[in-house]
Amino acid sequence: MSNLKDIMKEYEALRNKHRKELEQRKAAVYAKIPRLLQIEEALVKLSIDITKAILGDSGNQQELLDILHKKQMDLKMERVELLSESRYPRDYLDMRFQCKNCKDTGYLESKKCTCLVQKEIEQLYKKSNMSSNFKKENFDMFRLDYYSNESEEGKVSPRENMKNIYMTTINYTRNFDAHEKNLFFIGKPGLGKTFLCNSIAKDLLDSGKSVIYQSAPDLIDAIRKYKFDFDKENENAPYLEELYNCDLLIIDDLGTELSTQFSNLAIYNILNRRLINNKKIIISTNLNTDELMGTYSERIYSRILGNFSMYKFFGDDIRLKIRTM
Repeated sequence: MSNLKDIMKEYEALRNKHRKELEQRKAAVYAKIPRLLQIEEALVKLSIDITKAILGDSGNQQELLDILHKKQMDLKMERVELLSESRYPRDYLDMRFQCKNCKDTGYLESKKCTCLVQKEIEQLYKKSNMSSNFKKENFDMFRLDYYSNESEEGKVSPRENMKNIYMTTINYTRNFDAHEKNLFFIGKPGLGKTFLCNSIAKDLLDSGKSVIYQSAPDLIDAIRKYKFDFDKENENAPYLEELYNCDLLIIDDLGTELSTQFSNLAIYNILNRRLINNKKIIISTNLNTDELMGTYSERIYSRILGNFSMYKFFGDDIRLKIRTM
């Protein structure tokens, strides 16, 4: 909601800017061509007369309206001719808008204009903590041929495994509102966990969902800062609320943060509150399950193992393959 309020303030500021610029144009042109000011005043008076004629009940109402509309048209034509003679555009004395469809209001009747939808998505991108990686890391850029097609006896190949995970993540985003799933990506570095997190985030942000993406160390640092910066307590409160209430929270590289009593409590509080409120979470980690259980308290790993669908990434380090190609 705060996003929308901020955007509507931007629209209001934009309209005020355009009104000020119009007044400046009018002042300059009226000083140069006084007849244009007379025409403007006459048009204002005619608009009032037309309104009175519409609301009146005289017997010759239509005849009166025809006369008034003709006068109005004649004055508008004279205005265009005067502007043209002085080499001004015919719309020089019209209000200008960044979006001609909604006239910088953000709405077409009660429906959001496409410009407002785009502004909301841009705001979501800013708040998501995502970078320009989206140009390189999205579902369209994902390549299964980086993964080996060779499999050990009785096991699926890395490529087949990644194909299953890839399709799962696509369905996860396409049906985001229809499920309550949380995803847990586990595996060594360089296997595509972060790539798929970015891909999911991009698709959801483009559809207007709120997504916050944080590495575990940055998440803990941010919570520590926002909780204990008492001078800005009210200003920082919205950030913590976003962590709890955004449509999707992505915690990357769980296990790389400095493990302390505070960090464990912070992670537990986020997981617990979002799970209670059915707010979705995706976590990626380089830890295996034994390391996870050895690093975190039972109340943390039990919530992860009990409330997340786990997907194991395996194979060769993709980043090393790319460097040698």
